[in-house]
Amino acid sequence: MSRWRSVVLLVAVSFAAGAFASRNHGQKNAGSPQLKVNRKDSAFVAGFDDGYRRGANDSQALANYNDQGTASYQDATDGYTAQYGEKALYQQRYRLGYIAGYKSGWDYNAGMYNPIGAGSW
Repeated sequence: MSRWRSVVLLVAVSFAAGAFASRNHGQKNAGSPQLKVNRKDSAFVAGFDDGYRRGANDSQALANYNDQGTASYQDATDGYTAQYGEKALYQQRYRLGYIAGYKSGWDYNAGMYNPIGAGSW
């Protein structure tokens, strides 16, 4: 009977340790603020489209991967109007979209796209 108690105790401690260790799972670290972006946001979409075109062109031209070295990325105001609110916030969302779009365009044109799953060739 003591053998079963040891096994049950070990299992219970394992579950408790796992629950305790994961209690902050999914919470953002207060020291590193992250911008949550809606992928349908106008700034994100504008950045994604611009980045996608540039990434596809760079990939086709066999250029170096450079998702942050363009004037469009640096300026990050393509499509901006005052109705979108604060320009700095628009620029943050645009840049996030640009980086995501650049990678997608690069990967697609480099033959890394697979409808079954990226990188599964």
